[in-house]
Amino acid sequence: MIKFIGIFFMFISVLALQHGFTISLALWFMLGLFLVFSQGIFSHIMFAQREKVKAQYRSKR
Repeated sequence: MIKFIGIFFMFISVLALQHGFTISLALWFMLGLFLVFSQGIFSHIMFAQREKVKAQYRSKR
């Protein structure tokens, strides 16, 4: 669902570019891009953190 909202923000900001470029359109586009890729980024960060904790636990035993 978050990806669809991100794609929607990107689509709306690209359509609004026909009326001229503003910084707010670029920010909306970047927010949409972040929402599209955020799930993969956060899942990778959580996986790496979980593996670090496992490695620390194994080294203490």
